[in-house]
This record gives sequence, C-alpha cells and structure tokens, in this order.
Amino acid sequence: MFRRTDFKKLELLGGGKKNTKVFKVKHLKTQKQYVLKEVEARNLEKLNEYKEEAVQLSRVQNHPNILQFYGYYFYETPHNTFKLGIISELITNDNNLELIYRKREKSRLFWTEPQLLQMIYSMIDAFSYLEYIGICHRDIKPTNLFLMDNYQIKVIDFGESKESFDEEDEDHTTMATIRGTPQYLSPILWEAHVITQAKQVEHNMFKSDVFSAGLVLFQMAAMMDVSGFNQKTSNVDGEKLIKDGLKFISKRYSNLVVDILGRMMTFNEDKRPNFIELGKIIAGNDFVPRTDKSIMQYLKEKNMRENQNVNSNNNNSNTNNKNSQGLNNNNSNININNYSDEQKEYYFNQYIQKHNLKFNMRKIAYWFEYGGNMIAKHQLIKNDTNTKWKLIAKYKGNFPYHCITLYTNEQFGIYIIGGTDNNNTYQFLNGQIYRKNSMNIERSFMSCIYVPHLNSILSIGGYDYSDKNQLNSIESYDLINDNWSMSIYQDLKIPRSQANVLLYNNLNIFIFGGYNKNFGTLNTIERLNLESKKCDLLDLKLPIPLRRFASMKITDHQILIMGGITRLCKESDSTFIIDFDNYKITKYSNLPKGGIVEQDIFLDEIGGVHLFFENNYGTSPPEHVIFNYLDFQMK
Repeated sequence: MFRRTDFKKLELLGGGKKNTKVFKVKHLKTQKQYVLKEVEARNLEKLNEYKEEAVQLSRVQNHPNILQFYGYYFYETPHNTFKLGIISELITNDNNLELIYRKREKSRLFWTEPQLLQMIYSMIDAFSYLEYIGICHRDIKPTNLFLMDNYQIKVIDFGESKESFDEEDEDHTTMATIRGTPQYLSPILWEAHVITQAKQVEHNMFKSDVFSAGLVLFQMAAMMDVSGFNQKTSNVDGEKLIKDGLKFISKRYSNLVVDILGRMMTFNEDKRPNFIELGKIIAGNDFVPRTDKSIMQYLKEKNMRENQNVNSNNNNSNTNNKNSQGLNNNNSNININNYSDEQKEYYFNQYIQKHNLKFNMRKIAYWFEYGGNMIAKHQLIKNDTNTKWKLIAKYKGNFPYHCITLYTNEQFGIYIIGGTDNNNTYQFLNGQIYRKNSMNIERSFMSCIYVPHLNSILSIGGYDYSDKNQLNSIESYDLINDNWSMSIYQDLKIPRSQANVLLYNNLNIFIFGGYNKNFGTLNTIERLNLESKKCDLLDLKLPIPLRRFASMKITDHQILIMGGITRLCKESDSTFIIDFDNYKITKYSNLPKGGIVEQDIFLDEIGGVHLFFENNYGTSPPEHVIFNYLDFQMK
C-alpha cells in the first residue's frame, strides 16, 4: 500500500462521477510516472464501496488487456471525508476508444479487418479472463476502453464491477443491482431500467456484459451509433436494428466478423454465449482464459494441429500403435484429443488400476473466507467447464486468517485448522460448523495431512506468531477422541512453514520445500516414518526452492509437484516429477497459470487435475484451473 506523500501530482487528466479526479503523478522515490485516480467518499461505508475497485484490479493483474494496477492509499480529509487513491499504469487519454472513435467516425475512416479482429479477440481475451475468475465488469462502453498501438483493447475502470457467486441454479443467473450506461445495457437490463424502473433484475451478468461488448465492437465496425439496439418497444425494434446493422457491415467485413458480433448481440439472453463459450467457439474447445496465452495463439496452435493431422493421416500406414508403459516411456504416444470422454475414462481407469492409485474424486471443494464468515462451494458438473463458486452460507463468527482446510472422509468431513486465532480447530460436517479442541500451539502456515489408517490428522511445522519463528514440531489430532498431542512424533530436521506434505504409503509421509526465515524458501525434502515416528533429511532436493504448492502420487513410485511460489514470491507454473525408484527429479511441463495452491485438489473421471489457486490473499474464493493430467499420464 502506498501513501499519498509518495507521489507528486503533475497534471490533471480528467474527472468524472463519484467526486473523481484523475492525475498524472510521479513516484518520488523511483521517479516513475503513473496515473492516480482519486475518489472522495462521504463516509467509511462509501470508502469501502469505492475500495472494491482496487480489490478487483488487484485480482486481475498481469493480463495484457487489463489496466495494470500498482496499489492504493486512503486518508481522512480535514472536512471529515475520506479520499481513496488508486495507482495504475500511465496511459494517455489519446488512447481512449471513445475519442478515437469520434475522430474516425467524422472522417468515415473504417478499420481494416485485421485491425478489427485484434480489437474483437483482445476484448474477448480480457473479459473471458474476468469471467473465469468471477468478475463482471458491468459498465462496458468506449470510454472505459483504451485502444493501444497494436489495435488491442485494454480494459479500464472497474468502479461498477462485481464479484460473482453463482446461485444453485444451473443457468448461472443472479439477482443483481442494475449498473451501466443505458445505451450499452443488455435488453433485459434496459427494459428493467427504463420500462419497469426496477432496481434489481434476475439475469446472467456475464451474458449482459457480452451484449454490451458486442454493441461497442459493432459501433467500431459500422461507424454508427447503437442507440435503440437494446430496445423492444412499439416504436423501436432492437432486433431488427441489429439484423440490418449486421447486413450493413457484411459488405465490408468477412462472415467471421459478422458471425462473432451477431452471437454477441443475440437479443435472447438464453441463446447468447458467455465470454468463455465465445472463446471456445472461436478458438476451439481447448480455449481456457489465461494471462499468458491469447485467442490468436490458440488459433495458431489449432491450425498447426490440423496441419499435423493432415500429415499424420498421409503417413498413417507407417505408424505402429503400442500400449502405454508409464510416464517415462517415450516409445508411443496416445493422442488423447482424438478420443471421446468415454474412451478417456476407460484409459484413466486402466491407469489407476495399474498403479494402484487413490485420488480425491469427490469433485467438490469448499472455501472458508480468511478473517471473514463466508462459505462457498465449488462442485464440478460433468461436461460443464464453466463451474463457479457458489455462496452457500455465512458463519455466525469469523474464520481465522491463514487457516488450512483439509477434507478427511464422509464421516468426519472437512477440518479448518490453524491461523491467527486461539480457537484454531473447526469441523465442517453436513453444513454445520463445530468448534473442536485447539492445537497446543497457535500456529499458521503449517502443513496438514489426513492419515486414514490411523484416524488422525498431522499438523507439521508452521509459523508461531508469538515467537515469530518457523516451527519444527508435529502435532497429531485424534479424530475419534478430539484430542491434539505433541508427544508422538519427532521434530522436523529443519523448522519450516508453508511446506507441502504427501502421504506416500502407510509408512511414509514426505515434506517438501517450505520457508525458513534463516534460509528463505527451501528446496529440501524430509521423510517422516510413521512406524519409527522419526524424520530424516533426504539428499534429494527440489530443482527450485518452492513453497505453497500441490503434490500428488501418480504412479507407485512417482510424485507430481505443481505450482507454488519460489524465491522473491515469484509464482511458479512448473510441474516436476519426483521418481523415487531412480532417485531423480525432472521438469515435466507448465500449468495454465502459476501461484499458491492451498485447497485440496481433485481429479475428474477423465484424469483432469482440478487445482485451486489462492485469490486476493484468501479473502476471495480461489481461482479454478484444470491441468490435463491424462494428456501426459498416457504417454
């Protein structure tokens, strides 16, 4: 967080609603220039409302088509009001899409098709990513978009954005307050706002954003105003205006452009795709919104695959099909993309049986808000890749910060353990929260593992807030007798917090990486023998220092390491395979994104690994990412 004294105001760039002013500023320490958006709030309630924009911006960093956010500050004024300052990257108003459009519209200077496609694809890239992490913009219009020199769109102004929790219905509709500019509202919102004058309406917020984005892009393509396109009255037929408008632009642009804009401006919300569905229509079913991979890149890969398939078919007579032998066998590859889900499920079951593996396949995850009271649920529905977190309850108290959630079994449910609270053990079972006996030490950032054959949970290492040190002790929790004990297991060789732990078999638990204030992020591995109750430090080390990542057993002798953060809090999207038979570790591939993995992971029927990356320091539901495990385990 910054202080207002860190900056010097250089120039007033503009102003707006909500007592807003925008300045070009200079950071005094680094001499770098930024944009400062300063908003005045009448009271603390309004200040917290305006801070939501900074919270949302902090969740969408490092996307090339979304404004780069650097931090914020707030302070109380002499007039008993509050001012919030949001610091972001410096982009001049010359890039504002509304201003650029007005200039080009006067001279009828149309964009070329490649230029327009860059705008279309980059907007879908940005808004599909927002949808992917559960943010609706709710005020898409030219003034809230910048056009960069490469004709890509950059999204700004999240003042009306909203975090989306899906309700239990399947069409992902929600009751939401109407936001946005009337000219760019979706039809259902325009009718509620103008005709019925309702304050709230049940609708799909993402699909409403799609319609708004479609209007903006059509306006750019046709160089014409879009007033009335969202209306259905006795005087104005918006559907006919859209149909005539698409016919008009078809004389200048290809069927591809017309088809995309037509889908986006579909009048009936039920028939309109959301942004992620739109991305899949354009780039194929492999499309997943990412910060480091655009629709254009997906299209290039799709074209390369199609060309390779053509070449492969031509040489098919020379190809020998062999059976899969395991992860390190490169003698044959099964092209999983060519198989149906039923075939994938068959191969995955064969693989599980061959290696005698047990995976968490419940396809349900729960999130408990750090320092808050919200409980959300993420349940995977077969053939639905757009599953979102659903807010299911609010706890009467507050959960601790930096606690660990751990699923045990159907009988005992989920345990919420540790964190900055004296009451540091909770049980979530059948929709109820129960307080259990607390650990002997108030610890956080520890590692917890459920040991089924012992009916116990082990809490390993962690951070002691009172002594401000990493811990090397191991506490054991008896699930049946609700009792914590520190006298069963020997201490770790290296005190560590934020480590990853894995139950390898009934005899061994491995402790990977973590953090120690004297050594920093660790790459060491320890093994806890459950029979001797002793720990030993292995000679084998992780390829990079790593903490707060995920692991799972993938063969009878191999473990897969995924994600986490390395030194200087750099996010890792790498995956590594630890081979205990050959006593070596090799890098395998990259995840769709990197970062902190704290939730239990689960697998689906076709071998997809479902990871949940920490979001907004645990105060927002984790981001759901799928890693196609079957793609490599069949090699």
